[in-house]
Amino acid sequence: MSLAIKHQVPTRANMTLDAANEHHGDAGQNAIAAMRMMLGKSSAASQFDKLTNQQRALVLFAARLKPSEYISKPLLSLSTNEREAVRQSIIALIDLGRAFGNMPLSRDQFISPRQTAITHSKANSQKTATEHQAQPVDDEFARVTQQAHSLISEFNYDAEH
Repeated sequence: MSLAIKHQVPTRANMTLDAANEHHGDAGQNAIAAMRMMLGKSSAASQFDKLTNQQRALVLFAARLKPSEYISKPLLSLSTNEREAVRQSIIALIDLGRAFGNMPLSRDQFISPRQTAITHSKANSQKTATEHQAQPVDDEFARVTQQAHSLISEFNYDAEH
């Protein structure tokens, strides 16, 4: 039994093709870098400027910048400290996305029948406690109402006689 390891034999055509691909890859990267220099934007600034208002608001809120004040500003118009805060918030949001990235996010993952029953149980116990606190007030109101009826009936009796 022999083990044959297959290696691609380097030929002049393969080496020329590899060199051409490397050259075009570098040329492409250089062209993109040159365009960015002309535009004056990094890829991060370009991507930030393409975000929807909701996405931008999330990033700004996480950066502790008022979305109402900064939502329409391009990234490069922000101060260095503001841009750093935006960078840190994007990193935090990416980490958050990774934390939930490999799990299903269907509704049943967040609202299970057991959790719903627990929530209803807590709501009912809170309602019972509120009703229990309101009971003395209701009792006092009933007592005052009964006295008022009694006084009115005495007044009506005296008026008739």
